[in-house]
Amino acid sequence: MLEAADLARLAALLDRPPPFEVPPAWHWACLAEPVSRADLGPDGHPRRGLFLPPIEAPRRMFASADITFSGALLAGQETDLVEIIANVEEKPGASGPLTFVTVDREISQAGEVRVRERQTLVYTGAAPAPRVADSEPAPVAAWSHATATDPVLLFAFSAATSNSHRIHYDRPYATQVEGYPGLVVHGPLIALLLLDAMPHREISRFSFRALKPAFAGETVTAEGHLTSGGADLWARCGDATLMRARAQF
Repeated sequence: MLEAADLARLAALLDRPPPFEVPPAWHWACLAEPVSRADLGPDGHPRRGLFLPPIEAPRRMFASADITFSGALLAGQETDLVEIIANVEEKPGASGPLTFVTVDREISQAGEVRVRERQTLVYTGAAPAPRVADSEPAPVAAWSHATATDPVLLFAFSAATSNSHRIHYDRPYATQVEGYPGLVVHGPLIALLLLDAMPHREISRFSFRALKPAFAGETVTAEGHLTSGGADLWARCGDATLMRARAQF
C-alpha cells in the first residue's frame, strides 16, 4: 500500500500540502520495507548481502538516478515494488578502485508499471576528497531557490525516506569513521530540491548525477532554466556545483 502518511511526512519537510498524486521522485518516501536491527550493518544500512552484494569497501554513496514516469502513482492504492540488481562493475578511481552497483526498480499500481528507476550506487575505500570550486562559471539561471540545511532537516528527511545511513545523522560516525567534515546532505534530498524549485510541468523523465557533497549547515541553491522539451537543473553550494540534473516534459 502506498500510504498517504508517508507522503505527508515528506510534504511537511518541503512545506507543501500532502498530495494525492505522487509528485515526481516522491516515491522515495514510500514502500520502504522494515529492517530488523539484526540485519543492519555498521553504517546503519541493511547489511551487505541481504539485498545489495557483500562489497567490502566501507563507504557507500548514491551516485545517480534515471527515472521515467508513465502514469501517476496515487496515495491509498495497492502498490507493487520490484527491485533487482542489474549490474555490478569495478572501475579504477583516482584514489583507488570503485565498485558501481546498478539497481533497477519498477513501481506498479492496478497492474500497470508507472515508475521505472535505475539507481547507481558507488562503493569505495578511499577517504573523501576535499570539495573544490568549479573551474568554469555556472550557467545562467532562470530561477534560483536557496535552502539552509541543518541536522534537523537531515534527520527529518532520513525519517521520511526510511534512510538509516549514519552519515546523515551521526556526526561522530560521519567525521571519525567515514572521514567527512560534517553530516552529509542526502543526494536524493538535493534532487528533490531541484524539482521543487522549477516551474510546474508534467515530467516524463528525470535524471541526476551527484558531483560533490554538501554538509549540514551549508546552503544548497537549486537553479535551472528551460530548454527545448525540458529543463536543465543544477544545485550549488558557494562556487561548487553539487549536482546536475535533467527533466524532460
